[in-house]
Amino acid sequence: YWHFRSKQALLEAMADTLLTDVTAGLDPASPWSERITELARRLRGALLSRRDGARLFSAAFFPLPNALAYGEAMIATLRESGLSSRDASWAADTLTYYVVGHTIEEQLAVALPDGGHDATARLTAAVDPLRHPHMYAALAHIPAPHHQEHFDYGLHLVVGGIRGGTERS
Repeated sequence: YWHFRSKQALLEAMADTLLTDVTAGLDPASPWSERITELARRLRGALLSRRDGARLFSAAFFPLPNALAYGEAMIATLRESGLSSRDASWAADTLTYYVVGHTIEEQLAVALPDGGHDATARLTAAVDPLRHPHMYAALAHIPAPHHQEHFDYGLHLVVGGIRGGTERS
């Protein structure tokens, strides 16, 4: 308690430190969709840089300098796309929730004993081809051993949805 008034304040400072330089050096001349995608990738990288970084980030509300810079960059970029302040704020939240949720799952999978092979085997054994025909057909793709490709696919969907929202505005 010499440097921080509480454990929560310490956790908030740790979470804010994860975001150091996440917004640095973004090319303002690049299209908004490229900048927003880059911000999402940088956030993921920052969260992955520390064990349980995503859980730490999600467990704290921290209006501290790096978090505020990230929020400002997200909302400003989304405003440039044509979204209203409300829609830009909500889209920034949606994108951030996607990144954090995906990264939590990714970090949990890495932390599983035996690299998650037991969990994959349990899932495979539990899926009945007669009761779950669609899951059975997609079984090779459900466990995510390809984190980057899986993340990029979801990111593409979210940014595409935001793009669709700008076309309706």
